[in-house]
Amino acid sequence: MIDLHPSAEVNFDPPFVDVDWLMQRLLHPRVRIVDTRSTPHGAPNLKVPSGREQFAAGHILGAVHLDYAEDLNDPETPYAARTAPPVRFAEAMSAHGIGDGTTVVAYDDGNVPYAARLVWMCRYYGHDAAAILAGGLPAWKAAHGAVTRREAAYPRARFTPRVRPHLRATRDDVLAVAEGRSDAQLLETQRDATYALRDRDIKGSRRLSGSELLEDSHGGRIASREKLSTLVDELKLDRRARTIVSCGSGVSAAGAYLALVEAGFNDVAVYDGSWMEWSHDGLPTVAKP
Repeated sequence: MIDLHPSAEVNFDPPFVDVDWLMQRLLHPRVRIVDTRSTPHGAPNLKVPSGREQFAAGHILGAVHLDYAEDLNDPETPYAARTAPPVRFAEAMSAHGIGDGTTVVAYDDGNVPYAARLVWMCRYYGHDAAAILAGGLPAWKAAHGAVTRREAAYPRARFTPRVRPHLRATRDDVLAVAEGRSDAQLLETQRDATYALRDRDIKGSRRLSGSELLEDSHGGRIASREKLSTLVDELKLDRRARTIVSCGSGVSAAGAYLALVEAGFNDVAVYDGSWMEWSHDGLPTVAKP
């Protein structure tokens, strides 16, 4: 087993680890694996197993489960899966044995980037020791990694939230763009399949496909730097400008955040209320191009 020194600062750039990396650290006391498979928020007619049901049917040995829209949400906005406030987020992490000295490895099914959502949340709350398992559960199973139905239990840990406000955009920040009071770049990054179900966009936004930024064919990894540069240059985006990413419920936007940081943007925020909050509140929209 590879040791993780208790005082070591663990940073992941880009924010991915491979199956081999995790296999060498499986059940390490300072590594917490988090199954982030979640119930699609805002899709009551979509009949799929819940995140909890998927977890119960089989998950990586030693993993805990956290659903972004159930466990890590803000109960004040049931119509949108906004990030949990600091006390609620810290409680959820602490109760699952995730503390200030814990390295988090998040995984999903390698398609919808729920793991990216958790990694962004961790960064928002000042916890940089968080990474995504490249390829998610399918890659783990393909490598014959240990899978179980038994839920792990860990001693309570101490998670201290240290909010980084610049990583999160509010509806008022986005409204300022829509009304022409802000020159921030607003990007709509919902994945193609779900974006196709909409006929409106937030006023002032430009389309940058989340399906292009994180590629399913590569297990949800960030696209190559060459491809990212092409996507950015086609929209004539300024890497130095304040950039806000939005999607349906803040999941694809979290993946877009990670991709844009990889592409050299240095001031990116996730509008985690995203389209669900915007449309619920009846704020300015335009027809999709």
